[in-house]
Amino acid sequence: MAKTYHDSQRQRIIKAKLLYPTAAQKTKQLFADNPAFKGFKAIKNAPLQGKNLPLYILVHGTSGNWKNLSWLGNDLVQSGAFVISADYPGYTTGQATPDKVLRMWEQPRDVSFLIDQVLSGKYAQFINKHNITVIGYSLGGYSALALSGARLDINRYQSYCSQNQDASCRYFKKAFKGLSTQDQKMISSNYSDPRVTRTIAITPGFVPAIVPSSFNQLHGHPLVIAAQLDRHVPPKLQLKPYLTQNIQQIHYAEIKGASHFSFMQICKPQAISILAQENAAFVCQEAGPVSRSSIHRKVISIIKKYISTYEHKTLTPPGNNR
Repeated sequence: MAKTYHDSQRQRIIKAKLLYPTAAQKTKQLFADNPAFKGFKAIKNAPLQGKNLPLYILVHGTSGNWKNLSWLGNDLVQSGAFVISADYPGYTTGQATPDKVLRMWEQPRDVSFLIDQVLSGKYAQFINKHNITVIGYSLGGYSALALSGARLDINRYQSYCSQNQDASCRYFKKAFKGLSTQDQKMISSNYSDPRVTRTIAITPGFVPAIVPSSFNQLHGHPLVIAAQLDRHVPPKLQLKPYLTQNIQQIHYAEIKGASHFSFMQICKPQAISILAQENAAFVCQEAGPVSRSSIHRKVISIIKKYISTYEHKTLTPPGNNR
């Protein structure tokens, strides 16, 4: 189901897709499908089946959209989950710029707002409010960690970029100069949400900027999933040096052969030629010989093993999703 949420206090409009189990036997339609990327089949506006459902909120990365992690959301629904996947204003396709993305504080607040809306709306009766997981990718991975209590000092990231010139540093190089004192204050604020019981950060951005002391205050048993061949968030530079020092607070998994964009949708055969017209062919070009579908299966396996470690209640029986 498509749903639009209005945050009048922050003057933000968040367009979301709600996915959930159903027993309906109606004809399924294709969702999140386009000439470049494969989508999934579901029933539109079907009645919800189940109770005490775990809630998952998916958070996209820079220039992304709700479709990017739809393959994962669809799998979670098949396991009996209620899933929200949204477009986050200012960070989504056609809107994101380095200047806007560096003002990243709105995305974690958007997630908290979505939790407010769902737990106070008509679907609240079906959801286990004590079983909420946020899964973020790239920029969304930062947001997931922020909701667990990670706090940033953007000066730390600038220091990192003064010594390293990976893809993310090149992207933000000019934007650093445009940050005001107020911007830096907003970046460094605490966006922790105690209602979030688990957080999963897939190749998260801005880890070098995390204030070391905030690692000791994390909740939600954060899981970080890295891509071995990632050039935007290189594990050896941006993740391992910071996370291995806090291994008691962070669960870490690295997927061999994966690159930064391996976690997006499965690409169709013509995808590279289509995306080349937008200078974005790299989105569908894997850095190694491992297929994207096998990488997705590995991610699902890691997540399910992680969830089973911390989840005390069994998910509801799988059903069709809408």
